[in-house]
Amino acid sequence: MKVKNWILGLFMATVLLLGALASVIIYVDPYFHYHKPNANLYYELNNERSQNDGIIKRFDYQAMIIGTSMAENFKASEAEELWGYDFIKVPFAGGTYKEQNDNIANAIKYNPDLKMVIRPLDYAYIMDEPDRVRDDLGTYPDYLYDKNPFNDVKYVFNKQILFDICLPMFDNARAGEAGGVTSFDDYANWMEDAEFGADVVLGDRTEYKQPEEIQPFAKRIKKMVKDNITENVVDLAKANPDVEFYYYLTPYSVAWWGSQTELGTVDRWLAAEQYAIELMLECDNIHLFSFNNEFDITTNLDNYSDECHHGDWINSQILAMLYAGTNQLTKDNYKDYLSVESDFYKNYDYSSLLK
Repeated sequence: MKVKNWILGLFMATVLLLGALASVIIYVDPYFHYHKPNANLYYELNNERSQNDGIIKRFDYQAMIIGTSMAENFKASEAEELWGYDFIKVPFAGGTYKEQNDNIANAIKYNPDLKMVIRPLDYAYIMDEPDRVRDDLGTYPDYLYDKNPFNDVKYVFNKQILFDICLPMFDNARAGEAGGVTSFDDYANWMEDAEFGADVVLGDRTEYKQPEEIQPFAKRIKKMVKDNITENVVDLAKANPDVEFYYYLTPYSVAWWGSQTELGTVDRWLAAEQYAIELMLECDNIHLFSFNNEFDITTNLDNYSDECHHGDWINSQILAMLYAGTNQLTKDNYKDYLSVESDFYKNYDYSSLLK
């Protein structure tokens, strides 16, 4: 009998301990899985794939900025000043078109007040498998995204979340730190550690070689573009005509085009871009832009920290151009845009970058 009572007591103690652990995490809820932030605690936004789903489902907003690292330097306050909506910023560094589209779909599902979406369409992801997700970036916290309450044990019984996040938040509150949340201007912004300029972008490159062969826009790749753009861009817009989608093709630096010239892929990229544009222009509530012909931006390597990523001042310019309608693509002008783009990047003297 004593052994039985001892086992029962140990079991009850374990249950109470686990219950206490779970109750703390549920109360604080640093990933907003169950509720909005508690007003008396300060929440640091620093884990995109764990926190964005909760932000999308629990926060109050009428508009959102989403995208890869190309979107991380946007300042939501600038968008709010232009459009007059409350914005959230939920970037997914390295996120594919599918990952971003799935999260936009969730925003539409959980927020009937959603009016607009700003999203950079990474040029390098146009030719992508429609179902690809970035499982190379660490374990994806699927338990935060699905509706299965049983796998929430990975969240509510997580020692790291308890000791590294929740308890320090209580300590900070006792020390007098005001409640709140990291601003959507600062969230995921990588400017503090970034370096810019030709030396950084070009590295140890000493020449641009002639391509060994020109890569064609094969039927297999065309189908991939169609499936990717249709499933992860167009279908959602068509299904939600009351939401305005401000999408733009990311303006990579001229050095990126130099690398593609060397690889013999420029014609393929331009053909893929044209096809993607034509698919998106069939949707009236997609406001499609491209800034590849803003040559003052793309040829100035001081704007870039590598061949693709630009500084936050370019994000600010992009917001202003989106609002003003500058460089918007239409059925009437997109072929002229493509002609200028093609002529410029196919005839640019890339060796001049190395001088």
